[in-house]
Amino acid sequence: MNAMNETLPEVLVGKLLRARGWRLAVAESCTGGLIGHRLTNVPGSSTYYQGSITAYAYDAKVRLLGVRWETLEAHGAVSEAVVLEMARGVRRALGADVGLSVSGIAGPGGGTPEKPVGTTWIGLSTPEKDLAVLTVGQGDRLANKEHSAEEALQLLVRTLQELSALPETPPQAEIPGEPVDVTARFETEGRITPLYLHRGAQRLPLSAGRGWSNENGEHILVQLPDGETAHLLFSPVTRRWYRLPRAHKGHAA
Repeated sequence: MNAMNETLPEVLVGKLLRARGWRLAVAESCTGGLIGHRLTNVPGSSTYYQGSITAYAYDAKVRLLGVRWETLEAHGAVSEAVVLEMARGVRRALGADVGLSVSGIAGPGGGTPEKPVGTTWIGLSTPEKDLAVLTVGQGDRLANKEHSAEEALQLLVRTLQELSALPETPPQAEIPGEPVDVTARFETEGRITPLYLHRGAQRLPLSAGRGWSNENGEHILVQLPDGETAHLLFSPVTRRWYRLPRAHKGHAA
C-alpha cells in the first residue's frame, strides 16, 4: 500500500495539530461531510480529529451549532458572521481546540449577483484567534464542493503554521527531557489538561494531577494506565511536550 502524499493539506493538518496537542472539529454545510472524509482518510487521525457536524438547514445550524437566528436572518447562511458562529459552535459542541466551518452556494441554483454560485465563506476558531475568509469556485456543483473543502483545509494549514512559528533559536537544549507525543485540551483561560500519551500505535489515557509553571513552561504530573507516574512539560517556546525524569526539581515547593 502506498504511503500518503506528505504534502496533502489533510496530512499537514494532522502533523501541525499533534505538534501543538490540539484537537479539531469541523462544521460543514455546502461540503456535506467532504472535509471530514478527507481528514479521516489519514491513518491515526483519531488522535487529533474529534468529528464533524454537517448542518445543512438553518434549523440544524441553530440547534446543533448554536448559530443565532438573528445572525442568519440578518446576513444569510453564506456569510462571515455565520461561519464564525459555526466554527465557535462546533469547537464548543465537540470539545475541540480548533473549529473549522464552511457555508457556501454549490449550485447550480441559489446564486445572486451579490453571492454568485461558488461563493463560500470559511470560518476558523482557535485558542489564539478567530478569522473568516471568502472564496469563490468556478465549477459545477461537485467541483465547487471540492474547491471549498480544499480551500478550508489550506486555510487551516496556513493558520496553524503561522501560530506555530518559533523564534530562530528556541532553548530546546535547556529542557532536560525527551520529546513525547501528547494529546491535550487547551482551555481558553490557559489551563492545559493532558489526555493521551502516544507510543507508536498505542494511545495511553492519562489522569492529570498536580501542575505548576516555571521558566521552561507548564509542568504536569500524570498517571498512566499501569499506575506509573510521569512528569510532563509543555514548552510554550517550542510548542512541544517533553517527559522529564521523575527526579527533576523544576517545580515550586
